[in-house]
Parts: sequence; structure tokens; C-alpha cells
Amino acid sequence: MVVSIWRRLAEIVHIRRERSRARCQLAAMSDRELQDCGMTRSEIAYELRKPIR
Repeated sequence: MVVSIWRRLAEIVHIRRERSRARCQLAAMSDRELQDCGMTRSEIAYELRKPIR
């Protein structure tokens, strides 16, 4: 039981770190790179405002 709780917590931390890195990468992209991905600055701004869960 205790081991499964720690595993779940580790998984949550891992997911939060991945999302945080992805958000930083999106924020650092140029308009051209975002266009290549099919995204706009407003979509990135929306994503960056979302809480990290």
C-alpha cells in the first residue's frame, strides 16, 4: 500500500515536470516554429495559463 502511494506520487511529479518542460519549449518557439506545429501565440498563452496538474 505505502509503495503504491509513493509510486503514484513519483508518477505525478514526473508528469508535472514533463508538462512544465513542454510549456517552456512552447514559450521559447518562434512564430515560424509555432506555425509549423499548427499553433498560434494565443493558443500558447492559453496553455501557459493552465495550472500544472
